[in-house]
Amino acid sequence: MKLPLEGVNVVELGTHVVVPNATRFLADWGANVIKIEAPLGEEWRKVGPSYKTPMTDEENPLFQEQNSNKRLIGINLKSEDGVAVFCKLIARADIFVSNVRMNSLLKMGLGYDDVKAFNASIIYAHFTGYGHKGADAARPGFDMSTFWARSGSMRDWVDSDSFPFKPPGGFGDAATSAAFTTGILAALYAKKATGEGTFVTSSLLGCGIWYNQTGIISAQYGNDYPVSRMSARNPFTHIYKCKGDEYIIITVPNYDGRYEHVCKAMGLDEYVHDERYAKRNEQGLFFEKNLEDFVSIMNARFMEKTQHEWCDILNDADIACEKLVHMREVPDDKQAWDNGYFENIHFPTSGKDVAFPAVPVSFSAFRSKPARLPGAVGCDTSAIMNDLAYSADEIACMRKNGAIK
Repeated sequence: MKLPLEGVNVVELGTHVVVPNATRFLADWGANVIKIEAPLGEEWRKVGPSYKTPMTDEENPLFQEQNSNKRLIGINLKSEDGVAVFCKLIARADIFVSNVRMNSLLKMGLGYDDVKAFNASIIYAHFTGYGHKGADAARPGFDMSTFWARSGSMRDWVDSDSFPFKPPGGFGDAATSAAFTTGILAALYAKKATGEGTFVTSSLLGCGIWYNQTGIISAQYGNDYPVSRMSARNPFTHIYKCKGDEYIIITVPNYDGRYEHVCKAMGLDEYVHDERYAKRNEQGLFFEKNLEDFVSIMNARFMEKTQHEWCDILNDADIACEKLVHMREVPDDKQAWDNGYFENIHFPTSGKDVAFPAVPVSFSAFRSKPARLPGAVGCDTSAIMNDLAYSADEIACMRKNGAIK
């Protein structure tokens, strides 16, 4: 089967996670993605020690996960020859993707208008922390600070008595990359139909707000966060501790319609017709005291059985539930492997097999590429320069003067 984006040429000048993740989607689906790095390499190559993972050219899993199936070229964009190589790449590209701050791109003569001057139909996709307008437009933005903290998630997604949570790095970036990729593909679709390129942009702040939409909207109606774990708005959509000190979540949005069914499944038959809990007040919410009482009843019941026992009971009753697992357990999830959500990557240098998360989209009529891990900075420079019709002498000269690596 063919790849859905065969024949699409993409140039990436990106760092960290959002842009490399977005172009990973495109690369897996067949686009020819060329990633430009400065001679010292992009910063995400160097984060391994913070997460106890290797950081060598051969085994750098955090970097290699984001950048599989791309070709890497090392270019010094502060040199005249380096900029000339960049312009040759852009001249034949359908899409240029970057999260380098716009002021820096403009100083290098690589802004949208500059690039459009020699590639009128280019799709110029630029990602920012805070958007292109306003007082914070030039501020540096990162996953934890901009996506999580400023969207209200880091402070309000916890129990009211808890310290704000700190997610592993890159989660908000990865989620945001999906929205950014959607915009790029919409622009590509329009280009195929009209021949016109466009400037596409998104941001961590915008996506953090978008993904937190339910909380932000409901908070404006008085649904205050953070909440106590004893004050679930819906006791059937809540987390409970089980016997053995592990947790389970049940997810039943229709409390009124499913109240009797859930009570009977959990062996709480004596509460089926208890109007303190079976009915809600005219605002559609429980009275606070009744709410806390019923959560206590549910807590006590869940503590009578293990997480696994409750999952069996609730699954048999067709009640949505799930164990709260640890990240170390996720690579053993057979359901994920059965659906191709992981790829096994073997690293010869360490002999370690690592479960790499795969792009979670598949097609019936098209295939996706298996992961091809990138190597050192500029590992594909010579091959790409040959594609651009540079001679061996020109390549050697630019390598010597530091324009390429």
